[in-house]
Amino acid sequence: MDYKNWYAISVQSNKEQTCTAEMLSRKSVFMDTFLEDVTFLTRKEIEYKKDGRRLVKNKKLMPGYVLVKVKPEYVEDETGAKKKVFPPTTFDLITRTNGVQSFVNCDKKNPIPMRPSEVKKMFDMCDEAHLEVKQNIQSDFYVGDTLEVVSGPFKGYDIEVMSISG
Repeated sequence: MDYKNWYAISVQSNKEQTCTAEMLSRKSVFMDTFLEDVTFLTRKEIEYKKDGRRLVKNKKLMPGYVLVKVKPEYVEDETGAKKKVFPPTTFDLITRTNGVQSFVNCDKKNPIPMRPSEVKKMFDMCDEAHLEVKQNIQSDFYVGDTLEVVSGPFKGYDIEVMSISG
């Protein structure tokens, strides 16, 4: 995955998913946009209930922020040198989306991209958490383990794991 040209956008509280969906729909309508990808990062966390049940919930990694990947536009100046700029049409498309407040790290109408190392670290946090949850679900119990029943009519009894399905 390419971690260059990602920008952080501040959005209204609990509007990450709707802003992401609206920007993606606008991307499909306006074909001349330089918008490549829009995402808000989540990670899966395990929550244990009092009765021993395990729930897997999606937690927002950066509440109130959405990440967008934008291809730079190359403009030729008077000397003939090509200069990389943020596309103005894409800037308007993003900032006029309902719920979007502003770009993080923006100099007038020229947003500054995040460092690739920062973006990689954030995406890795999401992926590692997902893999950790998947690993915990698959390897908590093994055939032959002895477990104690914590609820129901057999509460307090010890049982042996005969098989695992999943």
